Amino acid sequence: MRLTLKCTGGFTGPAGAQTRTVDLAQLPPEQAGQLEQLLRTSDFFALQPKLVKEAPKSWDFQYDLEVDDGQQTHCVHYHLDEAPPALQQLTEKLNDEVAPD
Repeated sequence: MRLTLKCTGGFTGPAGAQTRTVDLAQLPPEQAGQLEQLLRTSDFFALQPKLVKEAPKSWDFQYDLEVDDGQQTHCVHYHLDEAPPALQQLTEKLNDEVAPD
């Protein structure tokens, strides 16, 4: 399973965009298991494609998470505070544990 997280926003806008890509097969089993559990808990493949604020500020961070499990691919565009808790935790883990591309 491959996860690609792109983050844009903040005061740098598109110039400060960061992308993190991880293949769960390349991670230690415990770390991969934690990320898979958060994906399942968030019911990621059933989430709507957009989970955004009604009136975002220009400096709000926006995320695009694409997950490809080999059989299906799904992408969600979201603001962190509009995402379900498991997706928030997944985003934080990816930001903390995966180096930007």
